[in-house]
Amino acid sequence: MKPAKILRIAFNMVKANKLRSWLTIVGVIIGIASVMAIVTTGEYFQEQVTKTMEDLGGDTITIVASYPFNFEDVEYSQESISENESGGGYGSPGTYEEPKNPELTRKDVFTLRRIPGVQYINVNVETFADLEFGGKKTSVYIRGVDPGVWPDITKKKVGEGRMLQPGDRTSVVIANELANDEALGRQIRVNQMILLNGKSYRVIGILAKDGGLLGALGGFGNSIFMPYEEIYSLSTTEEGDNGKKRNVYDSIEVKLYKNADYEGTLKEMEEVLRLSRRVDEKTQDFYVYSGKENMESVGKVISGLTAFLAFIAGISLLVGSTGIANTMFTSVLEKTKEIGIMKAIGAQNKDIMLIFLCNAAMISLVGGIIGILLGTAVVQAILFLISMKMQTPFEFALSIKGTIIATLVSIIVGLIAGLVPAKNASELKPVDALRYE
Repeated sequence: MKPAKILRIAFNMVKANKLRSWLTIVGVIIGIASVMAIVTTGEYFQEQVTKTMEDLGGDTITIVASYPFNFEDVEYSQESISENESGGGYGSPGTYEEPKNPELTRKDVFTLRRIPGVQYINVNVETFADLEFGGKKTSVYIRGVDPGVWPDITKKKVGEGRMLQPGDRTSVVIANELANDEALGRQIRVNQMILLNGKSYRVIGILAKDGGLLGALGGFGNSIFMPYEEIYSLSTTEEGDNGKKRNVYDSIEVKLYKNADYEGTLKEMEEVLRLSRRVDEKTQDFYVYSGKENMESVGKVISGLTAFLAFIAGISLLVGSTGIANTMFTSVLEKTKEIGIMKAIGAQNKDIMLIFLCNAAMISLVGGIIGILLGTAVVQAILFLISMKMQTPFEFALSIKGTIIATLVSIIVGLIAGLVPAKNASELKPVDALRYE
């Protein structure tokens, strides 16, 4: 029997029982739409999280001065304080001393520059200040950076004006959110003057607005960037002291060459800093944070969660496949006499089997296509509502991988569900089929 004739007979079988066919298709639609929506949403949010973490410096290595947290040390310190306050124990009152806070200095920067894989080193000094503009005040987060390195190491883009350059002193670059802060009453423009704790600074650049649904998480909204040396003279108290020691940094950012051995250079950085700071693994007073490793970890968590939810949603496909199998078994019973006639005039077993398999595949394929369209529409509606709520541009999301998987799954489910009924139909003897009432 020719393939075209097989397909025509299968299509006529679907048309002959429209209500039953559509009820079966609905089960497939629900399953495919659920899987499609979950996979597309998972991939979209994974992309957004990755983008946000890259804006935070996903390919940079950050070093901060910090002792490792140890519960035993905390318990011991609390016991020592209690004994000293009560006059008990082996020590006299007041003998307990808090450990000095570790610091990052120029010595650490010089040490890191000797590592071959290091391309850029940026130092960060952070503080808060009161900004005054147009007679109104607001609190802002200030980050001091190396103006000669920061434009090359940051993922942030300037929307208006320019980035910081070597030689800039009383110049600042501000975040887009701060430039349009309603608390200030009016918009801050490039080349306008602002007051930070009473000291004048010129705005030379305004950063571009972070895109994506998670763009608002890319950092502090009310943030200002200035040369780090200027922060040491920026007073935040009445006594004129902001608590910042000169040439002491809150963190150091390192960017490697593209062809550098990431893992090897990361390990080398820890080793040379231990030697320079005269510490070992147990007494290490600094922490090396790898943004790349964190991005990979977050990506694995989101992928695992998406796969798990897709598996749960896929259970509904099992229900849909049961409906297809039930429809096929019913069709075999209804078409028993016709099967006998076709076999009597020369139809082979494989022809009968292909007719019923094509019937099952058509039902599942129609359900799959509608399910893909429905699942995609649901995702776009959800993302549109979220973008309106967060006041961010709407971005169309479509998972190519999810679409291909959903299409293949819908066909495979139909073929598997229709396999047994089709096999039973093909094995009917013509005499028994013709006598069937």
